[in-house]
Amino acid sequence: MLVEDVMQPEVITITPKTSLPEAMRLVSQRRIRHLPVIEDGALVGIVSDRDLKRAMASPATSLERHELTYLLETLAVEEIMTRTVITAWRTLPVEEAARLMVKAKVSALPVTEMGRLVGIVTETDILELFVKAMGAGEPSSRIDVLLAEGGAGLTDVVHAVEDAGVRISSIMTLADRAGRRDVVVRVQTIDPRPAMERLEARGHTVRSPSTG
Repeated sequence: MLVEDVMQPEVITITPKTSLPEAMRLVSQRRIRHLPVIEDGALVGIVSDRDLKRAMASPATSLERHELTYLLETLAVEEIMTRTVITAWRTLPVEEAARLMVKAKVSALPVTEMGRLVGIVTETDILELFVKAMGAGEPSSRIDVLLAEGGAGLTDVVHAVEDAGVRISSIMTLADRAGRRDVVVRVQTIDPRPAMERLEARGHTVRSPSTG
């Protein structure tokens, strides 16, 4: 799956001259966490709700209320925005977008095309895709199978489940920090015992499933 399949194409943007209070109002009213900053059609920065909250709380508390209000109204987002923006493109694989977010420690990637902003993908979009890929929320059962080193592979796991007459709705392989491979199989039944028994009969280590 590609970034264009999960990104949000309608993006609320601001300019470098947008005031901090106005940017804060947009974040609150639109229930968003990131505002790309556009100038002359080009992406020149990005501001997060965390940036705004930190900046709004930073002026000296000794100021009078009207002085504080005036000071904040005169501050523009160009004073606090992140200018070096890590971006994605439409055809970037979703897992690569996730890797970029983790590596750069950011929670959103503006999506650009020929220098023009065409969308934004956030950590929430990635998590929602992960939840769907794992089959969570659907009437199904989960079976965890630990793959032994040098042992039978993923194909054998699939064959074992299918031999038990159980349909697979999704399958994913994960590796823990020790390097062990864990196959997560979602099956379209609330009673996965036949599949578990078949897997164990073929020498696989099966962990307790949960229904969902």
